[in-house]
This record gives sequence, C-alpha cells and structure tokens, in this order.
Amino acid sequence: MKLGIASGDWLSPAKAPDNLQHWGGSGWARIGQYLPFLPASYEVITGTLAWNTTHLSILDEFGNAHDVDVILMQRLMHSGIDEAIKKSRAQGIKVINDIDDWYWGVSTSNMAFNHNHPKTNPSENINHYSKTLAASDLVMCSTPYLMGRVSSFVHSRTELLPNYVDAGKYPAHEDNGSTQPLVGWVGSTAHRSGDIETLRGILDVMAKKDEVLLYHGGSAPNYPTFASKLGVPEHLVMTAPIATTEMYPSLMIMDIGVIPLANIPFNRAKSDIKGLEYAAAGIPFIAQNLDAYIDLQLSLGIGRTAKRANNWISHLNELRLNPTLRQEEGAFNREAVQARDIKIGAKRLVEILDSV
Repeated sequence: MKLGIASGDWLSPAKAPDNLQHWGGSGWARIGQYLPFLPASYEVITGTLAWNTTHLSILDEFGNAHDVDVILMQRLMHSGIDEAIKKSRAQGIKVINDIDDWYWGVSTSNMAFNHNHPKTNPSENINHYSKTLAASDLVMCSTPYLMGRVSSFVHSRTELLPNYVDAGKYPAHEDNGSTQPLVGWVGSTAHRSGDIETLRGILDVMAKKDEVLLYHGGSAPNYPTFASKLGVPEHLVMTAPIATTEMYPSLMIMDIGVIPLANIPFNRAKSDIKGLEYAAAGIPFIAQNLDAYIDLQLSLGIGRTAKRANNWISHLNELRLNPTLRQEEGAFNREAVQARDIKIGAKRLVEILDSV
C-alpha cells in the first residue's frame, strides 16, 4: 500500500527550541508516533496535500508530487478539499480523515475558535471541514462521544481509534517524598476552554498555604501563564518551556498530575491522552470526571476523577499527605498503561487502513 499522510498540526519552527519543524501534539498523537510501527509493506509519504491535475497527491519535503493509494489527512479545513476528495475517490483513491476534537463546540476563550470560525476565517473553517469529512471514505475518531457527534451529520463510515501512548519513552518519575508535593499540569495554555480556572479556590489556596508546590510544563512566550489562569503570583509556579514531541516526556516531573476540564461538549469529546502520558511516567493524577477519564478509571483503574471542588480537595489532600500512596499509585499506573501502548494502537490503525 502506498500511503500518503497530510496533517495540519505542526509545531512552528519559531516555537521549537531548535528552530525546526516538528509534529504538533495532536498530529504526533494521532499519526506521527505510529509511523515507525507500520508494516514494511507500506510505502509512506508524509507531506502536504496537493492537487495534481485530476486528483489529490502528496508533496514531499523536496516538492515532489507522489500519487498514493490511500490518503490519511488530519485538521485540514480549507475550502474546496471536499470536491477534490470526491474527484480523487472517483479515480480509486481512498481518503481517510482523522478527527480528535469537537471543533464545533470550541469555547470562545480557546485560541482555536477564531482560527476555525467562518466569520473570522472564511477560507479555512469548520463549515468546510464538515464537507471534507462527509466526502471521505472513512472518518477516524478518537472517542466514542466524538464519533457519536460526528456521525450525526457525517454519513461516511466512522471507526474508533482510541489514543495510545509510546509508554517506553517515558522515564519513571521519582517522587519528592514529602508532604509538600509538586502538583502540575502539562500542556499549552493557548488552547484551553476555561479549564485551568476551574481549579481556582483549590490549588491557589493550597499553594499560598505552602501545602503544595505548583508546576506548569509547556509554557510559551505570548501565551497566558498558568499562574494567571489559576490566579496566583507568577513566582509560585515553576515552569518548563514548550517541548518538541521528542522531548515532551521530559516535562513529566510533577508528583501529582492534574487534568482540569470545563464541563462543555468540546471537552466531553476529548480523549484520555493526558492521563495516559502521566500514567506512563508513573505519576498519580486527578482528572475532571468527564467521559474519557471515567472510562479510563473503570477500564484500567488508572487515575482519579473529581466532580466537584470538594472531590478535588479530598483527592489532593490524600495524595499530598501520603508519599507512599503516591509512589504506589504511580507504579500501578505505569504498569496498567501498557494496555494502551502504541504497539497495540498501531495494530488497530493498520486494521482500519487495510479495511479501505
């Protein structure tokens, strides 16, 4: 099979420590990390989606056009892609679109809102994306909730590819062993929906009372700070800069991980990927009790979920005051997450690719 891959999710060289282009977080989680695990019988070309006279092809990094049997694309919302897909399919090219977020439910506080809204971006938006998904042979979704929402307006075939993690790339975290643990969150503050703010009155109070230390992995210039969103002085938050996908596991240095999520449809469609990453590093964590994290706790026993402020406080205090419990829970998470290792996910992806 000749497989062409085109993603709209890349980390800009201007934001990368080495000034080179790297996969963005979603592009890496959904496509990039699988490439080393695809069968040798696949000829894979990664590049830019392009129109080649009568059909879609893939332009490689040198500008060479490649005709392929199957195109796997992600996050491409440009006008006209749907018609190009239809013409390409008529010539026997199979097209798969991967989707991992409910873009139609993005909060106005999320930087992606203006990027993808028809009024602010007429040429690249969710209306065009709806048509692109509908024109595809298959739409690959990251969660059951997302698949249900997509299926309501896209009548293409849909398949579930849950997120997986390359567990072997995450070194085991060594807990600080004290009753003043480092509590942290890893991610970009630019693409949030009022999530971190849900922990105001909880983490900020504990930090000011010296009960916990605070950490944010993934800070970037010109983005809101974790401290500002939480409502604490900047000096109370230890930070590490945004990292490339290759260096991303090195950000997992906290003793307790938190996954705050506002209860909105956009977040209900989110996967459990952050919890998988924390678990792979052997970090106990608490997540808002939304679909993916309830399912993760029920299926693998990984992580804790909190519905209300008192649940968050109870979990934080239990873990804060018992370093041994943190270590035991972290070790359990690290072992249990093997059930969601990338090698298992790669087999599922190959099943989907071969099925078209």
